[in-house]
Formats: sequence, C-alpha cells, structure tokens
Amino acid sequence: MDSIPVLRPVVIPALEHKIRGKLFTCMGDGLQKNGYTYDDQVERYLPLLEPLLTKAGKVKVHQPQVRKQPQSYWKAQCVFRNLPQTGTIANLQGQLRFSDAGMDPELEELEDKLNIEFRIKNASVRDAKWNLLETLEAKAEADPRRFILEHFSQDPGTAIVLKTHRRSELHQESEVQNLFHQSVDAPHKPDGSRPDVDRWIVIGKDQSAVYDKIREISREATRARQQAEGIRQERTRKLHEQVISTTKSLGKDKAWDVTGSWTISCPDIEEQWGEGDTGCSLEVRISQSGGDKQMWAQFDFIAITGVFRFISPVPSERHTEQPQSSKSGESARIVTGSAVSQNDCRAEDDDEEENGEESDEEDEYDEFRESPTPEEFYLSTPDLPSPKYPKWNYRWRGEETGESEIQLYSDKKLCSITFGEPGGTKLVGVFDGDLTGRIAFTGLKTGVAEGRGDVDDAWHCWGEQAYENARVGRWH
Repeated sequence: MDSIPVLRPVVIPALEHKIRGKLFTCMGDGLQKNGYTYDDQVERYLPLLEPLLTKAGKVKVHQPQVRKQPQSYWKAQCVFRNLPQTGTIANLQGQLRFSDAGMDPELEELEDKLNIEFRIKNASVRDAKWNLLETLEAKAEADPRRFILEHFSQDPGTAIVLKTHRRSELHQESEVQNLFHQSVDAPHKPDGSRPDVDRWIVIGKDQSAVYDKIREISREATRARQQAEGIRQERTRKLHEQVISTTKSLGKDKAWDVTGSWTISCPDIEEQWGEGDTGCSLEVRISQSGGDKQMWAQFDFIAITGVFRFISPVPSERHTEQPQSSKSGESARIVTGSAVSQNDCRAEDDDEEENGEESDEEDEYDEFRESPTPEEFYLSTPDLPSPKYPKWNYRWRGEETGESEIQLYSDKKLCSITFGEPGGTKLVGVFDGDLTGRIAFTGLKTGVAEGRGDVDDAWHCWGEQAYENARVGRWH
C-alpha cells in the first residue's frame, strides 16, 4: 500500500458516516461524535465520590480540582464504548466509572478507514489547488513547508524575495532546511503609504546572494522614502501658497490670522517615529465664551498627541507678563520669510534657558494648574499673534500614541511658538516632553480653521485624575 498522505493543510470539510443510526464525522485524525474523539482517560474528569482525607482521617483542605465537561462530551464517550447515552450527566458518568470497556471494535475499524479516506481526498484536492497557484507568494502563503521543500529542491540557488504575511513559518522552515534567510523593511508606495506587506523575506542557498538582495531592497526603500518626502513637501508648499493667496485676496495680509491647519516639520520626531508620508500637524483655534477668549491647538506629533494652550504676551489687566524682549531691552525678533528655520528655534530655546524663564513660570503655574481653565490661558479681546507680538508661550497636555499613556505633568513645561511673515503663515517652535526631550519644529499654514472643540474637556481628559484612573484600570 502506498504511504498515507500527510494531513495538513486541511482543505476539505469533514467526512460524515452513519452507523447504528448514529452520525459520526472524521477529519483525518480520529472519529468524532458531537465534536469529540474517543478519550481513554475519562477518569480525569470524573468527580470524586468521596473527599480526600489526611493521615489523621480529616478532610483535606485542598481537594483536587476536576475540570468539568459538558453533557455532549459524556454522551460521546458512552457512544464510543457502546454504552447507553441517555440520562443525566451523573448517570453517564456512573456508567463510565464502573465500565472497563474500551473503544468499540467496529468504531475502531471505521475510524482507521475514514482517517485514510479523508487524507487521500484531502491530498487530492490540495494538490489540485496547489497546481493552480501561479506565484511564489501564493504558494508560500498556502503551504510554507511544501513551498520551501519543492522550490529549493529544484532551484539551483537563486535568492528569492517573498512578500507574504507568513514570514515566521518561512523563517522556521528555512532554518530546518539550512537555507539563508532574512527579513527586510519593504519600500513604501509612490504616494508614501505603507505596502500591504511591510516586511519582506529573502531566502536562498547562497548567503552572499541573500545579502545582495537585502541591500537592493534597502536602497529601493531609501529612494521611496525620499520620493515620498519630496511629494509631501511639494503638497505642503502648494497648500501654503494657496493660504497666502487667499489671505491677500481677503485683504488680511497685514492682519495675521494664525488659526487653521498647519503642516509641521520636526526631524527629531519624524526620523525616530515617522514612516511613509506620516507627518506632524497642528490645528490652531480660537474659543470664545461670553467675554472670555482662549487660543489653543490640537497637535499630532506622531508619537504624541494632545492640545496646546497659549499664553498671551500682550500686557493687560489679566496678565502680568511683559512684552517679549530680552533682558537688555531689545524688542522681540519677528520671523520673516526665509528667516524661519530650525536654527532660529534652537536659538530661542537657548535664550530661554539662559534667562531662567522656564523655572519661574513653572513655580507660579503650580498654584492653579488643576483649575479647568487656569487664569493665564484667558486672553483679552485684542490678544492675537501679530508682528508686534509674534512669540507666544504655551503649555501642553496629551498622551503617547502607542500605549495611550497620559504624559503626566507635561503642562509644567513652558514651551513657545513664534509666528512669522508672510501674514503669520509660518512658525518656529519648541516642544518639550519626557518622551522627546526638548526639540525644535517649524511649520507652514496649509488650511483654514474648521469646526470647533472644547479645550477645557480635552485638558481635563489628560490631567492627573485621568492618569490615575487609567493607572488603576490597568491593574483591574
């Protein structure tokens, strides 16, 4: 007799067979009744007739735990032993407890027959489907082991690249067959989006051939990233030009309007967490309720998302801050045109640290930081960024995007954004967080303001109480 085909992968439904009026099924690894095969150790699930005792004759405190089985299991075990399958679970268990009957010989014979029949039919259908597969990926996806065995028994040694989600099985089988194998990041699509399979596997008999393929794919991935970045920058440039054109057509080129969508460039974040056309963004908004006004922003910096709340530099009854100037009395620098750069931002950052401004602000802020809207976030009616007051400090709250962990005490860090010409459509800024450290970013306005939001609610959702609730929740 020819050897019996291997069982897996299974590509056909179970075989059915009736004997003595009872329906059985088989999928090549045993006869099944009610979804259960014959169990020669049913005693594992039988409840104790009496509790276990200690040597002193007392009931043991810790009795063995017996896993319960449903009635369908007990019925199936009775059928396999040709015992009655009627009655309660206790009745069925009683029959099995006091019977030494094994599997019914007629059912054993049927099981052997159906196992072989199933495997032969399954192999026939499986081979027919296999022969219809046209690509290497399709075969590797369908049956990694068979693919490795067949392909490399015929191929002279060329390294192959497979774009499949079954890399783990292919790595394992390649190791068994003493093949060289390595995964590599796949190049992004021309539009910068991730491919459907973001990691490819290279397999071959020759190590140098595998490494050559890996280097080739890596170079292609680098070119794809550069192309995607170029497309993203060009898209940002066009949107920014449209914003400038719209601003001028409305006669607002002299009065700044910083509200709206901003495309942010932050190499420190993008190089570590960015991928494809994923970038940083900012949505600046003005909220007004009654006579109270606030300027705030929603931000998405890939690894961190949250809100900024701005602090007006304009002197008023509500603010004790002085207009922006250095200690020597020089007026604040207005960022214009090409003056917006990462170097400008870092220079401002250094000035703040030298002047020791941050620590003083934090001490004052601690006194009222748990208020729904701390006093320093309210603006007077005319308070808006302008050529006279381009630099605005801000505080932020938010969460890390991977684990959604709230960045506790982030609002104690005083950061800043300086808006610039033309028309307040460019900016440089400083962001400070435990995850990122103190980093610089630049931005171009690329859209008008859309919709509203409640900054007070968002601020509360990322506060200390929310952090504590989330921390407790993780342990329950």
